[in-house]
Amino acid sequence: MKDWWLKFGCFLTGFNYNLVKNSSEQSAKNVKKYTSAMLLITLVWFFIGYSFATRYLHLEQWGGLLGGLLMSFVVIQIERIIILSTKVSLGSSIFRILLALVMSILGAFIMDQITFKDDIELRKAQVMDERVKLAVQQSEQDIQKQIAGLDSMIAKANLRYDAVSNDLKKNPVIITTYTNSSVTKDKEGKAINSTQSTNKSVMENPKKLEMEQLHKQIETLQHKKFELAQSITTIKERKEKELKASTGFLDELTLLHDVVTSSQIGIFVYLLFLLFFLAIELFVLVMKLTDKESDYDKLLQHQTEIRVHMLEKLRNP
Repeated sequence: MKDWWLKFGCFLTGFNYNLVKNSSEQSAKNVKKYTSAMLLITLVWFFIGYSFATRYLHLEQWGGLLGGLLMSFVVIQIERIIILSTKVSLGSSIFRILLALVMSILGAFIMDQITFKDDIELRKAQVMDERVKLAVQQSEQDIQKQIAGLDSMIAKANLRYDAVSNDLKKNPVIITTYTNSSVTKDKEGKAINSTQSTNKSVMENPKKLEMEQLHKQIETLQHKKFELAQSITTIKERKEKELKASTGFLDELTLLHDVVTSSQIGIFVYLLFLLFFLAIELFVLVMKLTDKESDYDKLLQHQTEIRVHMLEKLRNP
């Protein structure tokens, strides 16, 4: 059990545990050193993979864990290629440096998006407001035209309502006067007497019914106007939800660019993250290039030479 860390390091880096165990302490230290470096790199990229999967791919927690494990697996395989190389050529070194630069740029972008989250949200609110205005501009214009038409109809109805109301105040009822005449005749049919009577009839002004109809019409028009005004707010809220839901990685990068380039401190923080990730990515490569050849490496070379020598003997008995 005392060699569990060494066994784990050999499993992670690809070293042969039996050969390392029978080699010097320096070889064991090299394995542990590479293991620590790979665990550091893996931990950082697991966090980046988890954040990317949950934030931009909109996956659940299990999806984030899967994304983190996948990113860690890729990083481990890349580092093992360097560690297990007998000799690191100039071409492979250049390729690893370019890959490290690309990965550090991506890592710095994602870390900056997490660091400047509040600033990005503030900038996003400003951008979303502009996008919502553009998205609902045509619909709002059409609704405003309908509201203007309703305002005109309401104004006309109010004028007619006021006129009818004034008329009712002056003439709440209508008085109709009519005269009845009666003539009394004798047996021969001659008129001998005539009487006249005057009667009056009082009736409610029919404009009162018109006034009630105008009142209902005005209420109906005002209700339609209120619904149209509310629809503008509803359209804005729906468009805002749609635009927020469709925010992607490129939108976040654009917002991040606006936030970072808006101040020298933002640029300084981004460069710090960039250099940090670049240093981590090149950590294993630098160690591989600067480490001296250990007895483990010489043992591998010796085994290779013996195997080649045996193959030559089989070819030329």
